[in-house]
Amino acid sequence: MPDYRYHVSGQGVVELSGKTFYLGTYDSPESRAKYFALLQIYNGNGLSIPDDLSIVHQQDVPVSVRCVTAEFREHVKIKYARSPSHNGRLTNLCKLLEDEYGDEPAAEFGPRKLAALRDTFVASGNNRNYANSQTRSICQIFKYGVARELIEVSVLQRLETLEPLRQGQTTAKETKPRQPISLEVVRATARYLSPTIKAMVMVQLATGMRPSEVFAMRPRDIDQRGDEWIYRPDSHKTAHHGVTKAVPIVGDARLVVARFLDRPSDQYLFSPIESAAWHREQRSLARKTHKSCGNRVGSNLKKDPKRKPGEMFTKDSYRRAVVNAAKKAEVEHWTPYQLRYTAAAAIREALGIEAAQAILGHTKAAMTEHYAKSTEAKAIEAAKVGPTLGAGFLDG
Repeated sequence: MPDYRYHVSGQGVVELSGKTFYLGTYDSPESRAKYFALLQIYNGNGLSIPDDLSIVHQQDVPVSVRCVTAEFREHVKIKYARSPSHNGRLTNLCKLLEDEYGDEPAAEFGPRKLAALRDTFVASGNNRNYANSQTRSICQIFKYGVARELIEVSVLQRLETLEPLRQGQTTAKETKPRQPISLEVVRATARYLSPTIKAMVMVQLATGMRPSEVFAMRPRDIDQRGDEWIYRPDSHKTAHHGVTKAVPIVGDARLVVARFLDRPSDQYLFSPIESAAWHREQRSLARKTHKSCGNRVGSNLKKDPKRKPGEMFTKDSYRRAVVNAAKKAEVEHWTPYQLRYTAAAAIREALGIEAAQAILGHTKAAMTEHYAKSTEAKAIEAAKVGPTLGAGFLDG
């Protein structure tokens, strides 16, 4: 990153491709945003400035949409540093804005242009909820621009006048509500899952956790001091509201987790590397050619493959493993998130809605310490009646 520097004229400057660009009053929000916007163009063009970008006195150029998105990109790098999915989604939205309206003055981006982008989401086959969500996120980008004093609040107010798409009043398709998945389907799918993925499925079903909370489990996050084991994830969906989540690890979940505690305290319990190794072993066992003939086992593995298993699963890699296994088992399509619904349905039927809310973590951010302890007790009670696949599921 070429430096943002002070110039004797009182302006902030940056030197790119042998040209000095004057950005406006040093350390002002506008000059910083123009600096980030120029860097983005510079890096995207192979570390050089395009020939058609000849205006070096950027202080005379209005704040563009690209300036707003460039500043927002820097913001999400920090805010969503631990959430690659959020970071990626918002970064992609910034790129869309830049491709379509990047060089236009941000003050001229209004509801009609926002509606045109929303129509693009719908035309691409996305559902109504997704189109509305992406539209709100674009408003979030411009809201940050207001907070950074890059644009007037009136720009955001105009964008917010665009009404969301309503059910029955748009050509956008509707989402199908998630449904619980039957245990019979899960058992059939398990025949094609690695022991690692089986373990994750078993833990998620027993606890009702979100997929991201399951594959982020580490030994150090599990409190084993009391009668009941409690998993306290470092990060979770409602952490930014001040909610401290405590997940009881009892029954099936405890049996499974105990098998994966034989690793360093900061290492993830469920390893994609171990899962990939199991699949290689199964392919080797299923090999019909005698070992004395054909390729030697493992000889066709690439020394430096482009795609390597990571240290932890992602929601996409976990979902793909389950979806592919369900397809091989010739059962209905299902995803790991449906296990959360299956657990909630079973617990609600046995103990009521409060128990289901407790184990799923649906609590208020401003709860008192007494209420937090009460919720944990209810969660432990709920976990004991959660759905089970049986002790032999993992070894089957």
